[in-house]
Amino acid sequence: MRFNIINGICRGLCFLHEGYDNPIIHLDLKPSNILLDSNLSPKIADFGLSRLFGEQQTRTYTQNVVGSIGYMAPEYLERGEISTKCDIYSLGMLIIEITTGEKNSHPENDASGRFFIGNVRQNWKNREYVTSKYSSLDSEHLTQIETCIEIALNCVAAMPRERPSISQIIKTLQGGGAAK
Repeated sequence: MRFNIINGICRGLCFLHEGYDNPIIHLDLKPSNILLDSNLSPKIADFGLSRLFGEQQTRTYTQNVVGSIGYMAPEYLERGEISTKCDIYSLGMLIIEITTGEKNSHPENDASGRFFIGNVRQNWKNREYVTSKYSSLDSEHLTQIETCIEIALNCVAAMPRERPSISQIIKTLQGGGAAK
């Protein structure tokens, strides 16, 4: 079920980033902005902070940095840089929380979640740890968890250029290779 929710969020974000001539940057992806319908299909909500980019525009800057602490990309927090990679960073944080069931519990001291990400990288990259957390799952579902963790950790790379695009993420979720 979680894997399907992650897939749905990614398809929605793909529509925002690539479904129009001009990308829409959400800028506030977090659990409370993902609504589930009666079929548990996710819907991205709350576009109050979103930005519509112009033709050929790939990034912009702002001096008024607003959003949800713990989900904002480092380049946005530090320099006010806005691009689709900001949403990819937030998506990575969402995927981590959905997959692990853990929450970034100290965002006030770690605004972009680097400490939380480090803990996930240390623990959840270990197959035995994942198996101990989800002992009732079969091999296919454990592979889905590992894929989601790998995607999420790529999404939260400190440097925006190292993060995958949303179409690369969807390809990886469909079994098409690593999201880099």
